[in-house]
This record gives sequence, structure tokens and C-alpha cells, in this order.
Amino acid sequence: MNLGSYWRYRADRVLAWGGAALVIFVLLLSGLSVGTYAMVHHTARSEFCNSCHIMEPYYSSWQHSAHNQVACIECHYEPGSLETLEGKFKALSQLAKYVTRTAGTKPWAEVSDQSCMRTGCHSLRMLEGPVQFGRVKFDHRQHLLESRRGRRLRCTSCHSQIVQGEHIAVTPQVCFGCHFKPDKEGRRPERTTDCLICHGPPQEAVDVAGKPFVHADYVERGVNCTECHNPVIEGNGKVGRERCHACHGEEGHIERIGETEFMHETHVTDHKVECFECHDDIRHGLLPLEVPSVTPGEGCGACHVDPHDAARQLYAGRGAVGVEESPSRMFVSRVVCEACHTGRTGFGATPRAAGVEGGAGHVHAGVSRVAAAAEADCIHCHGPSFAGMLAEWQGEVGGELDRLRPLLANLSERIAAVPGSEARKLFEEAWRNFELVELDGSRGAHNPSYALSALRVGAERIDAAYALLEPSAEPRAAPGMFPVAAEGCGNCHVAPQRREVEVHGRPFSHAVHLSGAGMTCGDCHEPAPQGQEGHGKPTFARAKCAACHHEESETRDVTDCAACHGPQQALLRGTLPGLPEPRPAAMGKMECNECHGDAPTILRPKPAACVLCHEPGYDKMKGDWQTATSTLLERVDAALTAAARRGAPEEALQQAQAALAAVRQDGSLGVHNPELAKFLLEEALRALGSTQ
Repeated sequence: MNLGSYWRYRADRVLAWGGAALVIFVLLLSGLSVGTYAMVHHTARSEFCNSCHIMEPYYSSWQHSAHNQVACIECHYEPGSLETLEGKFKALSQLAKYVTRTAGTKPWAEVSDQSCMRTGCHSLRMLEGPVQFGRVKFDHRQHLLESRRGRRLRCTSCHSQIVQGEHIAVTPQVCFGCHFKPDKEGRRPERTTDCLICHGPPQEAVDVAGKPFVHADYVERGVNCTECHNPVIEGNGKVGRERCHACHGEEGHIERIGETEFMHETHVTDHKVECFECHDDIRHGLLPLEVPSVTPGEGCGACHVDPHDAARQLYAGRGAVGVEESPSRMFVSRVVCEACHTGRTGFGATPRAAGVEGGAGHVHAGVSRVAAAAEADCIHCHGPSFAGMLAEWQGEVGGELDRLRPLLANLSERIAAVPGSEARKLFEEAWRNFELVELDGSRGAHNPSYALSALRVGAERIDAAYALLEPSAEPRAAPGMFPVAAEGCGNCHVAPQRREVEVHGRPFSHAVHLSGAGMTCGDCHEPAPQGQEGHGKPTFARAKCAACHHEESETRDVTDCAACHGPQQALLRGTLPGLPEPRPAAMGKMECNECHGDAPTILRPKPAACVLCHEPGYDKMKGDWQTATSTLLERVDAALTAAARRGAPEEALQQAQAALAAVRQDGSLGVHNPELAKFLLEEALRALGSTQ
């Protein structure tokens, strides 16, 4: 083989090997590309993130979140190719740390605003206007496009995984930290603590101590939210230096803790650091009720009773012996003392407590000076319908205090010689209830229904003690005390038994019906929420009264119609006062049951029933009588008003009023005695000088 052939042979071999190498390289490159693509695609799947066990709670929360159709990298990688490569590099670094077991148990990741605001996500919808967050109207624009209290916020300043189980969620504590954090002087900012920035008054009735409450009526009267809901903020969101050491070891970083602007720029704006990582929690809302203790105090409190302690206990509905705890509705609503004790009507000292020696032989007296609370404060919130309510409470509770005080004083003297007896124990329990209400100083206004219940139990203890000392003694304390009105009405109406009203033209005794008949307020009155139209309106019909009163009983003769229907019988028989002689109706000698039937099935006969006894056409006369009587009643009303304005003689006015009362109390519009009804009303018109 010559030299030329050799070199040609070598060249062919090189070309062959080079071609093979090129093919192999292309194949390897293709395989690597496919593998790389597959790896990139596989690692971009959200399921891959769950390969590390430390990611399990975060992956689970993502699966149950509103973003579960959005891949993890869509949020955790910023938009753009370079940003994606950067995200991949960081992810590989995290993976390497996990494999080498140098990673912490809490992975750290940031989501930029660019990821949230990318096209197709939240770029437009979230900035269009307010959204509803619970009961709060929230506007993203004011929080993202403007500085809040000098801080520039990011999406993840509020949306973050603060606790496991909620992914990119907002917890109210994040809002509270910004809105209620005090300044250096300890003052909370007025602008961000204004209730109406976030809350509107509830439009629907809300439940307060088992009864509906309507906010709209109070808002219309100008009642400020904080007059009832206060305090509603707890905590100051302080930052302790020890919090810094949880992340930083460099002394230089720790020393900059006082540079507020730098700290927030670095932690909130530049990096995703949760507020709670640095700040203590601030709580907002209806905070847990602070229920006062009823156990004896220590030191001075072991002997000396603070009247304010009694007031707080009565307001919270506790402290009395034998009475179930029953807080005032205003206590449940978190209405603080200052809401009523405004000083609008001045200041004064609390009244001296009972001049009765207690178990330790001391006479207690309350002498603290307080801002007065008066009816003006009640009306300010509750409106004019509350006029007289405070006086009713204090009159009823104060009356019971005054009535029981001498009984306790007498009992105290009688048991002084028998220490350790059962009677003394009963006295001490009665005294405890009496002292609680007396030392309160409000005469029951802080919780009238509970105060009366406490005094009622105390009265029962007094009678039981007297019975032990003198078995033949008649009960003298408890009789006459009415139970508190049921169905929550007793929160306001503490003495309905003292109300004498007229129902269907007759005097109506609440006392008889509440105690004797065992009825409750809801049997007769509209249960609409306080403040709403119809609240407390009588709802009973005449037939409802008849259903009970027409039933035979030991104390009631149902055949004696005049016992209840005296005005009707007087008109029928023509025996009204002032008549020179009786003027009975044509059917004046008939008995009531001949038209109305026998008890208990009493009925109001229809006109058609008249022809059962009378000639045809008589049924139309009932309507004629009622029309004529109605016309005369209207004329007398108008004439009476005109006569009173011009100063007519008192005798004429009284005659007209008596005629109106007689016809109206009858209730039949003259049917029982049409001639007499016509006579009375026409005579009234003549006396008033009306000829129309």
C-alpha cells in the first residue's frame, strides 16, 4: 500500500468514526433534551412538590383551597423565562438541602405581586371595587396602591399560610395588627379604628341574650357603636427583641429594631414575613365577658365591700343566693359603665346602704362619687319609648328594699340570741341578697329582673326564718311579690302587675291574669323585637277572653253576665246612671242567652238570626241601627272637640263624655238599645249647642 492509499484509508476511517460519533452525540443530545424536558415538566407538576414530606401539610392545604386548579409554579415562579430559571434554581437548591438533610422543617417561599397580578388571574377583578370579607367590605386598591400607615403592602402581606390547613388565606389578626396598633404614645389611630370604615350596622335582627335586637333603630338615633360595643380591642401588637433572635444572629440587625420604616420595608415590602412572626396578636370583636368573682376578697376586701363590686355582680347577674345566673342584656352586649354613666345630668354620691347589721355586725355605706346616669341616657339610646322605664325599675326595686329592710332589722334582733341556728343561716342568705341589691346603689337599674328575683328569694328566706322562730307566724315578706315576667319581658317590664288598663271597654287587671290565671306576657302581646313596630301590641281578640271567662269554675258564675258585661246590661235594661227613670229596650226583659247562647259556647248572633223570632226584614234593622249610631258618635266627637276649644260649660262637656262612654263601652253600636243610644247622643249634641 503506497502512502497515498494509506492516507485515504485513514481519512475514510476518521470520517466513519466521526460520523458515528456525531450520530451518537445527536442521539445523546436528543435523549438529554427529551429527558430534560420530561424532568422539567415532571418537576413543574404540583404533585412533585409533595415528594418531600415537609411539604405534605402545604400540599394538602393547596388541594383544599380555591387555587387548587392553579399549579404551584404559577404562583411561586414570577412571570418570565429568566424568572422561571431563577425559580428552578432555587427549587433545586431546596431539593439538594432536603436530600442532604440540611433543610429546615418549615420551607420558605415567596410569592411576588407579579405572580398574583398576571393576566388571567387577579389583575382586574380584585381592583374593580370592594369585596366582601365576612361582614367587612374590603377594597384592595386602597391597600395595594396606597401606603397604609406609612407601610407599602404586598399581596402576601395579608394572604399567606399563617396556620397549616389554610392556603393563601387571610386571618382577621392581620387586619387588626394594622388597624389597631397603637402609636408610641399608646394611642390607637382614629382613622383606622373607626367602626364604619369596615362595618355597616347589621340589617337583620341579631340575637342578644335570647331576644332579637335591631341595630337600625339605634343608628337612626345617632348612637355611636362604641357606646355599646366597648372595649372591642385587646392587645397592643408589641414587638419583643426575642422575636428577632428567632431569625437573626447578627447584632447589627438586632440593633435596628427601633427603625420602624426600615424594619417594615425590609420585612413586609421586600420579603414575605408574616406579621405574627414579629408582633403580638391584637384581638378585636366581642371579647370574652369579664365575669366578676363572687368569692370574698383578700386584704381590705375581706371585710370591706366595694359598692362597685356589687354593681358589677348585679350587672353580670350573679352573686345572689338561690337565683340562677341571669346577666343583663346590656352586659351580654358588652355595654360598659361609661355608656350610661355619662355625667349628662351631673355627678353624685352613691346612696348609703342598708342600716341593717350584717352577719359581721357592720353597717355598710357606699360613698363613692360617680357620673350620674338618668332617664336622658336611656332615651339617648332606646328612644322616647323608654320614658318612665327607669322610674318603674327603681320604684319597684326600691319599694321592695324599703319593705324588706325593717323585716330584716327585726329578724336580726330576734336571732342574735341563737347563734348557729338554722334561722340565722336563712337570715344570712336573705341578708346577702338584700345587701347585693342595696349596695349596688342603682335600685335595681343595672339588672332589674335579677334584682327582684334576688329580693324575692330573700323574702322567702325571711319567712322561713320567722317560721322557725315562731311556727304560728304568718308569712309577711314573700306574699305580694310577683314573679318576674316571663319570655324575657321582665328585662324591661318589671311591674306589669301594677298596670291597670282597659280592654274591650272593661278594666283589666294584669295582677289577676299573671298570678291567678298563670298567664304570660306572650299570651296576649305581640312578641316583635323591641324597637320594631308592633312590639308589645295587644294581640288578643274578645273571643280569646271569652274562651276562659265563659268556662264554669268555683269562683265564676257564667250565668251572671253582668259580672263582666255590666255596661251592656245597663244599656239593654236602660238603667244607666243619670237617667231619671229606666229606658229599657224593646227586648229589655229578655235574658242574654236568648240571643247569645249559653256558656261556654257564647256567640255574637248574625242578622239572619233575628228572623227566627221576628218578622221577615227585621234582619236589616241591625245594620240600620249601627249605621245611625256610628254617625251620631262621629258628630258628638266633633262637637265635643269644638266645644272644648271655645270653652263650653264643664257640665255640658261631662254629659257628652258620659254619653260617648256609655255607648262605646256597650260595644254593640246601639243594637242592645237603639232608642236609648240615639237619645243619649242627641241629648249630648243639644247640651254642646250643636244643631248640625
